[in-house]
Amino acid sequence: MSVSPVSPVSPSSPVRFGWFVPTAGDTTAIGDPAADDPPSMEMFERVARAAEQAGFEYALVPVQTACYEAWISCAMMAARTERLKMLVAARPGFMAPTLTAKMISTFDQLTQGRIYINLIAGGGAAEMAADGCFLDHDERYEVMDETVTLMKRVWTETAPVTHQGKHFRVENAMVRPAPCQTPHPPFFLGGMSDAAREVSAKHADVHLFWGDTPDRIALDLADIRERAAKYGRADKLGFGMRLQIIVREREEDAWAAADRLIASAGDKHKRMIADLWEQSECNSRMKQLGQCDDLRIAPHLWSGITTVRPGAGVAVVGNPVQVADTLQQFVDIGCTDFCLSGYPHDEAARQFGRWVMPYFRKQMANAAE
Repeated sequence: MSVSPVSPVSPSSPVRFGWFVPTAGDTTAIGDPAADDPPSMEMFERVARAAEQAGFEYALVPVQTACYEAWISCAMMAARTERLKMLVAARPGFMAPTLTAKMISTFDQLTQGRIYINLIAGGGAAEMAADGCFLDHDERYEVMDETVTLMKRVWTETAPVTHQGKHFRVENAMVRPAPCQTPHPPFFLGGMSDAAREVSAKHADVHLFWGDTPDRIALDLADIRERAAKYGRADKLGFGMRLQIIVREREEDAWAAADRLIASAGDKHKRMIADLWEQSECNSRMKQLGQCDDLRIAPHLWSGITTVRPGAGVAVVGNPVQVADTLQQFVDIGCTDFCLSGYPHDEAARQFGRWVMPYFRKQMANAAE
């Protein structure tokens, strides 16, 4: 199809796109086993290559009980792609900060700068306990704060680092190799609790919001930017959106695809999803949005996926112009990172790259400069 200019597009606002690799498996109909594409190296590589070829800069790799281990999966995919960066999860509290720092800088050097760090505090007490972590919600963010502080020190200070904190103690720590990226790979963080906002304001390079209305996101963005100003970082913290995408050449086909995606999920499946990640304020907000009329929180923002899977489930639904216009609304309030996903993930990446990404080429070129 031909691509006409979307309005408004501001070429002065740099935009960066990331994609998602579903290491728990892919599907064309959530809740229908017959539609599932089980996790495999072949599938991971297929999705990663589709994202790279479509023009995405990075790939988010998740952490959850059903997912393959993120670091090993990222390393395997990095070896099978050429440019795609890996947004890999760091889970403070499960590993010594100095060892985490060494893993990150080693990955950064061996891939020549193809790693971003996704800070994860965990969403549910049961899942955390199963992995041996019994810290409460705010304590996990305390650990995250201290972990990132210590990692930044061992990456940037030339002398050996000695640290005595509430949760960690190290003596004469040195991390080699140093990171390839200067001063270190960027940190992404998504979370809406007061504790998460503070850590993001203090440390993150990108605060990644889960899908919501632009008006709601604008309020949250202003709050976190004000917090960042306390640390002298108001101009250092960027903002982005974690969204699902359902785009078709015709709007009616996009809405039909959205309906088909969740039609197979029964009540038992939905009740199981409703009980997950009870400590995550972001996920609690997703559950609220999943109760709105017609599952539409705005003309082209749909919360249907939130009813059948945990995590960021708000989707942008429509034809290419409608999808681009909706994303532009988030750009206009200050969000310039978009971490996206769609079903099935290889085909959805190609569709977005072919139909929507051309609207943002100038902004993407500015981001790359």
